[in-house]
Amino acid sequence: MTAKSSIPAAVRTQQSHLDVIKRLQGLIDAALAPSLPALRAGPYALLDMPDYSNVGDSAIWAGEMAWLQRNVGKEPSYVCENNAGIDELNSYFAGGAILLQGGGNFGDIWPHFQEFRERIILGYPRIHIVQMPQSIHFSEESALERTATALRDASHLRLLVRDFESYDLASKSFGCEVTLCPDMAFALGPLERAGVPDLDVLLLLRTDKESMRETTLVEKLPAGWEQADWIEEDPDIRRRARFDMRVSAVLSLKTQRLSKMSRRKHYYEQVSSERMKRGIKLLSRARFIITDRLHVHIISTLMGIPHCFLDNSYGKISRFSKAFDTRWAGSHHASSLSDAMACARHWLAEKDAVS
Repeated sequence: MTAKSSIPAAVRTQQSHLDVIKRLQGLIDAALAPSLPALRAGPYALLDMPDYSNVGDSAIWAGEMAWLQRNVGKEPSYVCENNAGIDELNSYFAGGAILLQGGGNFGDIWPHFQEFRERIILGYPRIHIVQMPQSIHFSEESALERTATALRDASHLRLLVRDFESYDLASKSFGCEVTLCPDMAFALGPLERAGVPDLDVLLLLRTDKESMRETTLVEKLPAGWEQADWIEEDPDIRRRARFDMRVSAVLSLKTQRLSKMSRRKHYYEQVSSERMKRGIKLLSRARFIITDRLHVHIISTLMGIPHCFLDNSYGKISRFSKAFDTRWAGSHHASSLSDAMACARHWLAEKDAVS
């Protein structure tokens, strides 16, 4: 097992967002360094592409692709979503290493992701597999026991996790190497705003089953404040990406097999890029952000946007922030929505007084 990284206990709130980005990128490089020989030696696959509207998962995918281009020097030879079968993987991918998409779906909250993950790990017992950084949460002991049984002999698996709680659970329960690693969205590096803010405060709050709040609507917001989530998208996004993919295929001179995978990669790149642009545009509207989404905290940090974060249903954000010291001068943590709103008012009053 890999020992926990030495993370300072004190929260250095006077560090800048650029300090956080640089430090976490270094930790990502260190955590993935042992897998570089396998990735560079031959073809490799990146599985479980998140072709759905949640911007945060597209940020992870984009960060993974950016890191791989910088450090491996070649893109995956095979990519797929979690509905792909092993037969297709076998037909396109021979040997090498397998990477599984990172995120926050390791456990029993989103079971179809876990079922795909375990099917791949069990189906390729002699191939080097890296589970990219995940937060782990099980609500039912029986579900944890099933996963522990599946991973009992998974010595070929490197499991990267995003917090101490996930590290401790995985180290105790699973038969694989476990390593702490920051979320791969940090591999994107600093990001620019997409425009001038037109809101004082944006409350970007979860509307799914990871929400901690009894209601998804905050009533009586002050003028200049707005609430949203980022899981709604233009239904034409896939159609536009597929059209662009077909145009690219017509212009391609590659063989049919390569061109099919090339079209898929192009489609994935298009939809993930569009989702990232949508998320950045939404966050850019605000001077200050309140959120209970981990990747709003992360992307706000990449953009240098002041914000206050709350936790989701099982403490995912504070667990991640504690493990990697992600607080910076413009980043705050609150234990309740009312405290977060008070934090936003205080920040606005200070900034408006100065101006």
